[in-house]
Amino acid sequence: MSWLQGRIDSFGHALRGIASLLAGEPNARIHLLATVLVVTLGLVLDVNRNDWQALLLIVAVVWLAEGMNTALEHLADAAVPEFHPLVRKAKDVAAGTVLVTAMVAVILGLLIFLPYLLS
Repeated sequence: MSWLQGRIDSFGHALRGIASLLAGEPNARIHLLATVLVVTLGLVLDVNRNDWQALLLIVAVVWLAEGMNTALEHLADAAVPEFHPLVRKAKDVAAGTVLVTAMVAVILGLLIFLPYLLS
């Protein structure tokens, strides 16, 4: 396999992972809707470059948390199919991380968008 074919295959694997995330995780679809709303609002309000940077960074962090949470859940389920308290703790911590990043994203969104909406 050539180097280029390996890179093309890597993109295919990544796209399959994104499709799996969106198809299998209801919260990922909520994040997708929120992402579309943030980008749309940013375009409509013509937010400045610094605000775009902050918005895109927090959107990426939320997606990162959701993706890693889902990956951890799949790996844990494959490794330990029966209930185990440590697996439960790991899943709870990962889910809590997604919740915290989503809450911070909402706060950041309000801090950025409210001045535009109020002016």
